[in-house]
Amino acid sequence: MKKLSLTIFAVALLTVSCKDKQVETPVVVEDTKVEAPAEQTETKELRLSAENMDAYAESEDKMMVSLGDDDQWRLQKAIQIIGNNNIIYDAEDGIDNYKTDAAFLKQVGGKTFKEVCEVAVGYLKADQQRELDRIKDLLGTIKDPKAASEVDKYNEAQNDLKEANKMPITLDAYVYNEECFL
Repeated sequence: MKKLSLTIFAVALLTVSCKDKQVETPVVVEDTKVEAPAEQTETKELRLSAENMDAYAESEDKMMVSLGDDDQWRLQKAIQIIGNNNIIYDAEDGIDNYKTDAAFLKQVGGKTFKEVCEVAVGYLKADQQRELDRIKDLLGTIKDPKAASEVDKYNEAQNDLKEANKMPITLDAYVYNEECFL
């Protein structure tokens, strides 16, 4: 029993002596950040070449391959619209291919898919606006739409207005023409 009492006394003494000498240990919070390697899918957007028509064709092929089916179709439509709006005629020979190619490359060269589509939509909207302005001017010349001499003119303008409002102003609404290509 002496041993037990002695052990209890030693433990009590040790406990008391430890309380007096209590050392504050700083709480260390380890800031661990789990950093997964950031997948930087910084894909450089493909751009159409403006160098010459061969380089352009090669860049167009690469862009087409990178696009899904719907966007490939939109790009074809956009190219057709831009091409059709940049045809330059020579008084003697018809279409001046060198000037036409240069004008086309100036419009699409260095542009991304999205930018080419924006240019084409700009042409569609401008075409519709020109037609609406023409009709507005025509309607402005009609003094009395019920007069016999102006009824046909008025009806034609109204019909043209309906048609102008149906003009495509988006690539999805534009109808691609297989026979009309560069």
